[in-house]
Amino acid sequence: DDELAEIGYEPDELNMASHCIAGEEMCLKLPFYETVKGTVLYHHERANGTGALGKTSKEVPFTAQLVHMADVVDCHFVLYTLNQETYENLVQWVKEQAGSLFSKECANTFLNAIDYELLSTISGDGCNEVLKELIPDITMDIPTDILKKMSSLFSEITDYKSHFTWRHSLGIAEKAQVMGKFYGYSDELCDKLYIAGALHDIGKLLISNDILEKPGKLTTDEYHKIQNHAMGTWNLLHEIGGLEEITRWAALHHEKLDGSGYPFGLKADSLGKNERLLACLDIYQALVEERPYKAGLSHQEAIDILHKMGNEGQLDDGIINDIDKCFIATNVHSKKSAEPLESIHDKEAWKCPVCGYIYEGELPQDFICPRCEQPRSIFKKI
Repeated sequence: DDELAEIGYEPDELNMASHCIAGEEMCLKLPFYETVKGTVLYHHERANGTGALGKTSKEVPFTAQLVHMADVVDCHFVLYTLNQETYENLVQWVKEQAGSLFSKECANTFLNAIDYELLSTISGDGCNEVLKELIPDITMDIPTDILKKMSSLFSEITDYKSHFTWRHSLGIAEKAQVMGKFYGYSDELCDKLYIAGALHDIGKLLISNDILEKPGKLTTDEYHKIQNHAMGTWNLLHEIGGLEEITRWAALHHEKLDGSGYPFGLKADSLGKNERLLACLDIYQALVEERPYKAGLSHQEAIDILHKMGNEGQLDDGIINDIDKCFIATNVHSKKSAEPLESIHDKEAWKCPVCGYIYEGELPQDFICPRCEQPRSIFKKI
């Protein structure tokens, strides 16, 4: 939406160099990068050299040409539903663009590989089933150091989705690894904690930005959708072999010891030390990190809020004490204090100390901050 004025093939494609470069830099963290080198960087190049970076089809990988063709075709034609007329127009248009927008080789490859029957099959929601048949079901063993890089990549993608949380996941990943060392864990276990922190909010990729960044009060349905991001993290990770522990630590970061959390409403006897640790670090990081609309709280202010939740039976007080000791010793915390709360409303109002969100009226018992997802218990009356 930021780059294209409307659905369709637009001249603005010429101004997409920045996101091509950013995408290629992200791909450097993939273990198979060398096999796709240049594919993302040059996926907005035209055959005649008038694309985003001014490269002709002879200067870019064929994989980049294929992605470019698929991208442009998908923008230019509405293929979610398909009829014979749309298909014939598509074929004619691809032939007309051969040699200018697309190389003749790429255009011919497309026309030979994708017929009306296949397009009909992948229209609607049929694409997933086709992909399952086309992509081989293989298993790869990924070294931990590469998995850390990949998890960092997904943390960047996740945090980019909302400007409210632009470095949240990476901050938790780093702090989780520091805490692991504080506990004397092995290097492998510390790395697993890092990966869990980096991936804990990956389920947000399934949540609409209209909800994640809604400035006003959320509806009950929108609250439930916000909460669904934790289940989304579980669903995305739990089928990946070897990530069983990481999946639990990542997906259960909104569970509370008293059973008031989500997605499963687990209680203390079902939550291990590292699930409890991620839950504490998620809130701690949200409190101390700076965001576009607030300064970070001081370490002590954040610890005080965590202890309040611990006293209410939601968080593990022992782990909160450890976080206090660890981050004082390592100086990993914000030195800025939050802005003082001011009484600015005649009627009852509550303010989230994490993001500054203000709720007017009586605060519901099951309230969750629509901006930063913090629980009702940390809100302060103003």
